[in-house]
Amino acid sequence: MGQETQNHRIISYADQLAYGIDLSTDIDEFLVSNSDVGNFHLVSNNDLKLTLRFNYKFVSLSAGFAPEFLPGNDDDEQRGKSSYQNYQVNLFPGRVVQNVFFRRMKGFYVENTEDFVPAWTEDDPYLQFPDLKSITWGGSTGFVLNKNFSLRSLYNRQEWQLESSGSLIPMVHYEFTKLTNDFEDGSYGKENLVDIRADLGYFYNWVITPKVNVVPSLRAGLGPKFSKYTLDGVVEKNNYLVTEYGVGLRIGYNTDKLYMGLIGELNGTRYNDGDSNDISNNLWHGVFYIGYRFNAPEKLQKLF
Repeated sequence: MGQETQNHRIISYADQLAYGIDLSTDIDEFLVSNSDVGNFHLVSNNDLKLTLRFNYKFVSLSAGFAPEFLPGNDDDEQRGKSSYQNYQVNLFPGRVVQNVFFRRMKGFYVENTEDFVPAWTEDDPYLQFPDLKSITWGGSTGFVLNKNFSLRSLYNRQEWQLESSGSLIPMVHYEFTKLTNDFEDGSYGKENLVDIRADLGYFYNWVITPKVNVVPSLRAGLGPKFSKYTLDGVVEKNNYLVTEYGVGLRIGYNTDKLYMGLIGELNGTRYNDGDSNDISNNLWHGVFYIGYRFNAPEKLQKLF
């Protein structure tokens, strides 16, 4: 059974061990717009992703993959082979939320291939960048301003909101990304990117019934991006100002043991590189999640 916290507005399941599975359809897209060249739309060939979650006390661990046995992940001949791994740790000490993650993606194709190959048809292979690889290490630190709002109920599902409540959540994000690609002419390109962004988000947890809630969210931010691009030994350094945006909607169902829900989100960044290129990175994220809580083993209780 869950326990009410001191303010009697939130049920805590922190003493229970929870396992969960997320099935998500993600579209991770890179958009490059140039008035002379047109739009260049890069996406990975990973339509569905599977994420395994482990939650106990204030710790949440997750590991995400894109296995080929899921529908939409096996059309390698037309869109090329893509790989994906994502590992995250979320910590919730008090009203602070701390996230650390590692993400690796490899293999992209040009979704708007018809703009560059006039004779292209839907049955033809897309233009592909099989060796384009993105590796990111990053994290974020935020603070929940309203003590009566539970962000843990949304992120690691170890709490449940009993009364409708919302909160502003300021957050700082920091990321290091390494992009590499082997070109067909034998050239090798590498770009190191450092992002530091501050944003302000607002979440509202609307309690429909004691077991059902709806949570809309909105956020926006700003920060610098530092780039070091190397092509065949020639180095170019640039600094950019990046805007960040996000919007989401969550629907959750909760009992003392079983929980499940749906999530729809758009998270993205946008900047201009100074060469008339307007560059956007959007992540369209749709999730069905389900999980179950168990009594924690005595050894795990003692460890914590």
